Amino acid sequence: MYFRYLKDTGMRAKINEIVAREEGIAMASKVLLNISRDEVERARLMSEYKYQLDIQSKLVHAERQGMKKGEKRGRKEGEQRIIDLWKSGKPLEEVIREYGGN
Repeated sequence: MYFRYLKDTGMRAKINEIVAREEGIAMASKVLLNISRDEVERARLMSEYKYQLDIQSKLVHAERQGMKKGEKRGRKEGEQRIIDLWKSGKPLEEVIREYGGN
C-alpha cells in the first residue's frame, strides 16, 4: 500500500500513519528519499557538466572560425582579435557570430 499510494496526495495522511506505525517502512522511506535526492543531485551535476562542455565547445569553434578568418588577415591578428573580444567580456555568442559560428 505504501508504494502504491506514495505519490497520491489524497492518501498522504494514510501514508504518514503507516510510516509512523511501521518502523521498517519508515526506514525504507528514509532510504527512498535519500536515493531520490542523490538522483536529483546527480542529474543536476550532469546538466552542469554538459553546460560547461557546450560552452567550451562553442569557444573552440569560435577560435577555429577566427583562425580561418585570421588567415585572410594574418593568423596572429585573427587569434588576437578573438582573445581580445573574449577577454573584454563580450558574450560568447557574439564572438561566435562575428567569426562565422553556427
